[in-house]
Amino acid sequence: MMSKNLRSRTIGMLITVLAMAIAVAAQGTATRSAYSADEYRAFVQKMSSSADNEARVKFVTDELKKLNIRVSTEGFSQKGRGDAMINGTNVLAEIPNKDAKKTILIGAHLDKVNVGIGALDNASGTAAVFALLKAFKASPLKNYRLQAAFWDAEERGLVGSRVYVNDRKDKEGRLPDIYINFDIFGKGDSLWLYSTNDESEFVKGLKASAEKFNFAYLIGPEYPASDHRSFAASVESYSFSLLPNGEPANIVRMLKGEKLEEKDFPNVMKTIHTANDSMETIDAESVARSLPVVEAAIRSLDK
Repeated sequence: MMSKNLRSRTIGMLITVLAMAIAVAAQGTATRSAYSADEYRAFVQKMSSSADNEARVKFVTDELKKLNIRVSTEGFSQKGRGDAMINGTNVLAEIPNKDAKKTILIGAHLDKVNVGIGALDNASGTAAVFALLKAFKASPLKNYRLQAAFWDAEERGLVGSRVYVNDRKDKEGRLPDIYINFDIFGKGDSLWLYSTNDESEFVKGLKASAEKFNFAYLIGPEYPASDHRSFAASVESYSFSLLPNGEPANIVRMLKGEKLEEKDFPNVMKTIHTANDSMETIDAESVARSLPVVEAAIRSLDK
């Protein structure tokens, strides 16, 4: 027969285990994934070692196929500045959901400028989208279809995303209900979100998840040009960057025309589109900490 002391200890252990299970379950409603800094770093490293943008397209396509999800490519040929013909390839992926009536599209540009290896701009954003896609493949949304897009020729005038939108905007159901962009998402402790509506459900979800995870954020309409602009006139659109705390606010000051002192000049502006855009700019651990915040914000929409 079990002694009184042993029975008390057993009951106490059961209560502790139950409490832990409840805590885990509650956390699972916010985010259901663990993100690997090593996997993120390896993705950025391999993508950044690609010889050119065509090789980056192939790398991203091959990595997506390993996830065993629906993957396709769309080539385009479009006149750019000075009537120069711009050729490129967008890479698209989808986690099907036959019951979904709405679509969330997450995306990032995969091309780079000719200087530097394009680790921060924008293998970092590409890797973030890939990691999120992998997480939602493991634990799909119930009420949304999740798609991902990897844009070519962003650096030449948002060409890939503009072609995608223009080809679909007059066709009902072809554009997503929400587009979430990721550009320069490679280091720092502050999420910077472009949004024109501070009261949207997604913004509310991000604020709640950031506060829960004690992660700094800045939200507002001032934000550099990126692929979200191609969608802004047609669908609810957002764009994320991950930067050291304080840099987003200083970039906003620059966008408003303010001249900054050297001490306030954002380091990211000295990095992108230069030879400084290398693997040394990437802090994979900070990205791994930030992605659960973003995932939880997306899941907050799945009501």
